[in-house]
Amino acid sequence: FSIALASKGKKLLELGVRNGKTTLPLLYASWINNGKLISIDAKKSDFSMPNRLEECWEYIESDAIEYLMKVQNEKFDLIYIDDWHSYEHVKKELELVDKIIGPSGIVILHDLMYGNTEPFYHTDLSVKEGQWAKGGPYRAVAELDTNFWEWATIPWSSGLTILRKKYSNK
Repeated sequence: FSIALASKGKKLLELGVRNGKTTLPLLYASWINNGKLISIDAKKSDFSMPNRLEECWEYIESDAIEYLMKVQNEKFDLIYIDDWHSYEHVKKELELVDKIIGPSGIVILHDLMYGNTEPFYHTDLSVKEGQWAKGGPYRAVAELDTNFWEWATIPWSSGLTILRKKYSNK
């Protein structure tokens, strides 16, 4: 909530909704900032939105990568990624996000770490299939070009990673 609020972002994007634990604080930040949150999930969400926030929210049932490919000419102020966690999926999301995040935008990713507060990242390359395949979201972030990206992870609740561009020639 505090990152979304401080961003003063008008256009927020959430990839992965589930039960709305993150949707609600992002919605409140959008409401306070007179903005809008667009939430994407491949599965129907059971999130129940407060009526007064209806005008600030758009929910789209779609695969995140398919959605990102459709909005390549748009710019977002904040993007929250917490959907499928496989390396290849998150890597593709980050490639597409690179083109739609605004110059002062923030990308937030969840689950780069295992639980607890130790800096113990999901890096197991022996996992070949499923949610954490091939190094998961940590590997996708760790491979980003540090000439263009910087990031830090708050080590709580499976890690909350804050990512932003340093500069870009795109």
